[in-house]
Amino acid sequence: MKRILLVLIFIVNGVSLSAQTEVVRLQSFLKVGEQLDCGKYSIVFKEVLVDSRCPKNVTCIRAGNARLLFEVKDDRERSLGEVEIYISDKINLYFKQYQPLKNVDLKVTGLAPYPENPFKIEQSEYKVAIQLDKLLN
Repeated sequence: MKRILLVLIFIVNGVSLSAQTEVVRLQSFLKVGEQLDCGKYSIVFKEVLVDSRCPKNVTCIRAGNARLLFEVKDDRERSLGEVEIYISDKINLYFKQYQPLKNVDLKVTGLAPYPENPFKIEQSEYKVAIQLDKLLN
């Protein structure tokens, strides 16, 4: 009975160890038009589509948000598609036809500069903080 119990413990430990996954995290800052090279693919920060964040010197009922456009390219600079994402949202980039993006998550962690009233932010002034997580099996 003790032998069976020991064998079961080893099997359970082996299963739990093999179920663990490793995550590689890459954080970067990009200006509009810049791209993050990730080997077999790249992420391009195309533009800020909407910036409805509440300006610093204004009292707002709602905080607002910003919607950003990214393009994903392969290692030959061919477009694999575009992704719209809000600040603090996480988008899984599951491009089934392109294996290197199979387990990649993209998250926008910040956008600068923060709006101030009455100034308008030009596209060339924006800088985005992104985080890419890749699950390794």
